[in-house]
Amino acid sequence: MDILTLWNTLLVHPVMNVTLFAYSIIHDFGLAIVLVTITIRLALYPLYVTQIRSQRAMQEVAPAMEELKKKYGKDRQRFSQEQMKLYSERGVNPAAGCALYNSLLQLGCGLGPPPGNLCPGLTHDMVESFRYAFISNPIPPDGSLETTAHWLPWITEGLQHPDPFFILPVLAGAVQLIASVMAMPVKQVQSGDTAQRMTQSMAYTFPLITVVIGARFPAGLTLYWITTTMFQIVQQYFVSGWGQLPKYLPFLRGIPTPADRELHRREQAAIAEARKDMKDKDKEDADDREPAPTASGASNGGRRRGRRRGKR
Repeated sequence: MDILTLWNTLLVHPVMNVTLFAYSIIHDFGLAIVLVTITIRLALYPLYVTQIRSQRAMQEVAPAMEELKKKYGKDRQRFSQEQMKLYSERGVNPAAGCALYNSLLQLGCGLGPPPGNLCPGLTHDMVESFRYAFISNPIPPDGSLETTAHWLPWITEGLQHPDPFFILPVLAGAVQLIASVMAMPVKQVQSGDTAQRMTQSMAYTFPLITVVIGARFPAGLTLYWITTTMFQIVQQYFVSGWGQLPKYLPFLRGIPTPADRELHRREQAAIAEARKDMKDKDKEDADDREPAPTASGASNGGRRRGRRRGKR
């Protein structure tokens, strides 16, 4: 069994079956995409939470990391030791969406390559090739998958085609911008690190890329992207707070999030702990450099004490 077959068998085909099951109940392909996306995100919620917390933890230790760079920047070995120590103390690990995306691509030619899409769409026989026995085939033997969404009336040719009015791509870019800004820490650390500057730049350029890609991709894939990003926004509200969003929407400063207080406490604790470690290390180094008392000094001190006793 090659790796592509294994990928389809373990991940893609199960998601395709779940999508078809949702479609057989709802009879609206757009709503089926939304429902399956939310279901998968909820099922993988603990993993996504761990990922968000790990990313935010990396951002939280940035101030402490800057101090380490200033202190040990010239000593690569010492800096690496202190860096890993800081990561360990703060619980940072530096080290399904793809399956759903791929399943939507494979749901017949109905979500095939735009804009031509010359194939007729997912047929009854195609579904039979990967359908599980306990899931009914929602497509009649003489028909193909109907990829319309009645609640998106401007997309008249089905979700297998790009959005003709670019409404979904623009919406996808907007929610991606919100999610990107929310992912940035409240206090952005100025750093000379190229990778960090690249990450900050991508937070604003990636939404534009999303609009361009969404304008060329099938509307069904763009709808999936909007749904999963909106779920991410809600998740970030509970896990990591508003981020830098109040910088652009000041009224949000008066709306606290469940994560704000905890994140602030952890950030201050990380800075205080890093400073304490460096202070203790400086004290140890100073003690190591202090010369020990010599034997002659000890004997001289004894003679002085003796003279004092004699005078008394």
